[in-house]
Amino acid sequence: MTLLERILRQNSWWEKKEIEEIRDYKERFLLKEIWEYLKDPQIIAILGLRRTGKTVLLLQIIKRLLKEISPKKILYFSFDEILGKDPEIIEKILEIYENEILKENLKNVYIFFDEINHLENWQIILKRFYDLKRNIKFFISGSSSIYLKKTKESLAGRIYEFNLPPLDFKEFLYLKGIEIKDISLQRLTLKKELNKYFFLGSFPEIINESDFLKVKKYVNSVIEKIIFYDIPKVYEINEPEVLKTILSFVAQKPGMLMEYQTLASNLGISYQTVSKYVGYLEKSFLIKLIYNFRGSPVVRARKLKKAYLGSINLISGFLDSEKELFEKLPLLAENLVCLYLDARWFWKKYTEIDFYHQKTAIEVKYGETKPDIKNAILAAKTLKSKKLLIITKDIEEKKKSIEFIPLWKWLLKGRDY
Repeated sequence: MTLLERILRQNSWWEKKEIEEIRDYKERFLLKEIWEYLKDPQIIAILGLRRTGKTVLLLQIIKRLLKEISPKKILYFSFDEILGKDPEIIEKILEIYENEILKENLKNVYIFFDEINHLENWQIILKRFYDLKRNIKFFISGSSSIYLKKTKESLAGRIYEFNLPPLDFKEFLYLKGIEIKDISLQRLTLKKELNKYFFLGSFPEIINESDFLKVKKYVNSVIEKIIFYDIPKVYEINEPEVLKTILSFVAQKPGMLMEYQTLASNLGISYQTVSKYVGYLEKSFLIKLIYNFRGSPVVRARKLKKAYLGSINLISGFLDSEKELFEKLPLLAENLVCLYLDARWFWKKYTEIDFYHQKTAIEVKYGETKPDIKNAILAAKTLKSKKLLIITKDIEEKKKSIEFIPLWKWLLKGRDY
């Protein structure tokens, strides 16, 4: 297949055809935010964990654009590993587009490059075109977001990053077609859907899957690709299996304290290697680290760290049954709160609080009928929190500055609730 044939095949809208790949897909929430930057010259980069829907999002942006501009003013191209070995592939694509499709100077166009991670030095080439001031709006994404993050330094001031996270509970319900009209009347439905969300909610492709083994296989394929392909492609990794072992520790106990020296001793590697490997897992969105809120920012960064999964569904890759998953719901609930808040801090001294966010102390007590909150109250007072929020499974009540709210309801209220 010639390069021109590849280009034509990937741009069906030039022949006024529907974008088949996304015909039945609802627009992702992030699209609205990106749309606000459409007229800005900066390159739009979409980052995120594998299989969260970056390609679909690009095509949805194109679908919107088609309502406003000529179809031939939009070019989409998805690279593969073979094409990525050609150092001049971007120039060749743009030359064909300019001469064979546009048949006019390359300007005032929208160009979408997907899987750009397969290319070396893509940022240098895009910088050159960007600096020509031809009003070319570039959108890029790639399966290996860790590669995009590492190679974009030369584009400072020329690129806006948008993180496409795993689905949150509200978007999960939206994609399933569940409309929220009255959360009190829909209580039972929403609690049932939350259990499904714990099982498979983060990845758009499997939101309607019911077979645990299929979910496990899907999640494992994501993990394996990142650990044994994406990360070693960017960083020098001697033992990628160790990366998976560290991830498995986090999966066994989301919210674990990251004791680097203990990990190094257990794994038979150096403290420095553990530190680097944990950093790679974080950069690839497989884990999320939060820090102990104490002293100055420098002091906090050196103190205790807690690690959570970058998606609660990653845990399925390390379990043997759905029953095991539901036994870990209290830990997964805490992990989910961490991701939903995009939390940065916990607090631990002589007592502990799960999260400290926007001057609010937050404790997750999922599954406990009568949770003991003495330590949480003490922590909130010590931190001089404006409020203590206890996130529960079913309990809902308010006592002065202390509020109990069920997780399913809190996830639908908004992040600043």
